[in-house]
Amino acid sequence: MNILGIYQDYLRKVDKEHKKSREKDGIMFHASTAGSCFRKQIYSLFDFVPAEFDDRTLRVLRMGTIVHSDIEKALREYVPKEHEVLFIEHGIEIEDLNVIGTLDVAVWDETTKNLSVYDIKTAANYTWSKHFGRKDNRQKGSNENYKLQLGTYAFAMQRTLNPSRTSLYLLWYNKNNSSVREQIIMPDWIDNAITYWKELNEVLDEYSRNDGRLTDMLIPEVDYGVPFQQWECGYCPYYEQCPSTLADKKRKPRKRRTK
Repeated sequence: MNILGIYQDYLRKVDKEHKKSREKDGIMFHASTAGSCFRKQIYSLFDFVPAEFDDRTLRVLRMGTIVHSDIEKALREYVPKEHEVLFIEHGIEIEDLNVIGTLDVAVWDETTKNLSVYDIKTAANYTWSKHFGRKDNRQKGSNENYKLQLGTYAFAMQRTLNPSRTSLYLLWYNKNNSSVREQIIMPDWIDNAITYWKELNEVLDEYSRNDGRLTDMLIPEVDYGVPFQQWECGYCPYYEQCPSTLADKKRKPRKRRTK
């Protein structure tokens, strides 16, 4: 029996079902893609076909899903305090920013009006070390896309609950040794997230005015946000369709132009 082959077929089936469910969302951005390259975002909204994930990537993604699912099950068995309201795998929509998504966990204290929003991330040792390793290995500004994603969820919940205080947390799970750490994220990332989505919607408007053509717009390594981080190109499912050669050049993307 080819157990690995059977498992890979199952993961491909799960991946296809996931992609179909996202297609039903129409012309909406997903909160989980916050901070992504603007060109990649446009590709994902329209009739551009992404490359399939390789087998190893599917297994990596599945591990994250399993950890999320386990924590979700534990939280659903937890009995909240009388003044607590838990939001688990809670759908959000920010209509004016054209964003939808599903947050991992939010806790609302009806007494203090405090809101706590958590996002769960699995990470291998390299990513873990950038946050919690030796001081000389830590990298300021790492995984800013995760912080923008968390800020997006928090903004959506603020609109619903109007809290007096909002706290943000990334809960990290190390896939190599099962260590777990909680990272406090500054609430400034809520405003940063709003700015990102507003800029992206401006790009979408420009794309629409350009009759759905990417000609002379979103030029890699020239225009702001195309991409934000060099590593994006190496993992982008649209890399074969994109004129970017950044992943090959090993160069850093350009920064925002100053007026």
